[in-house]
Amino acid sequence: MMARKMAPVETNQAAKAVFALDPGGKGAKAEKVRLRAELRHRMEVIPADLRSTTRWKAVNHLRTLVAELAPTVVALYSARGAEIDVSMLAADLWADGQTVALPRVVQRGHPLVFNVWPPHGALEPDVMGMLAATGPEIVPAVLVVPMVGYARSGYRLGYGGGFYDRTLASFGQPVVTVGVCYTELEIKDFPAERHDRKLDYIVTGKEVIVCQ
Repeated sequence: MMARKMAPVETNQAAKAVFALDPGGKGAKAEKVRLRAELRHRMEVIPADLRSTTRWKAVNHLRTLVAELAPTVVALYSARGAEIDVSMLAADLWADGQTVALPRVVQRGHPLVFNVWPPHGALEPDVMGMLAATGPEIVPAVLVVPMVGYARSGYRLGYGGGFYDRTLASFGQPVVTVGVCYTELEIKDFPAERHDRKLDYIVTGKEVIVCQ
């Protein structure tokens, strides 16, 4: 069954007026809450066949991008719910001799840490219940992150925990960031706040977007 094409989600007019008066203030926070709820619902109702097709296409795009970047350490993520699962890429990275890592939540309000995931190594739940690797801690060269929504300019809408923003701020070296999301979850006018950091690339089932 063909899925109905969805237009990018628009920020409501009242919120836009608030942003003009108070950019990055309470209006932006409230609008993110609204967008997050709407986009999470959109993600959950994407048909299973479209999710599967998108996963394969997005992973192929991601595989090509990572090959061009040629990093030594790539951090993937453990997908939850209807997020695009990129774990199948790990086998290719291992075969190419690259180091794969997974994020771990050690405590709420703190940056993520990344543990090496050796080929077919065991995983265990972190404090948030997400599957994490058990290898040594490492800093990735490329960080692949899931998203609830995105703007083509590079802004990412996450789940509101602030883990990735804190993590990027904590790195003592440049890290290439790649967001992965469904095309259907694009945000036309992103309610950016001062702490929001733009991604370097966004990968969807349709394309690779170079953000900066």
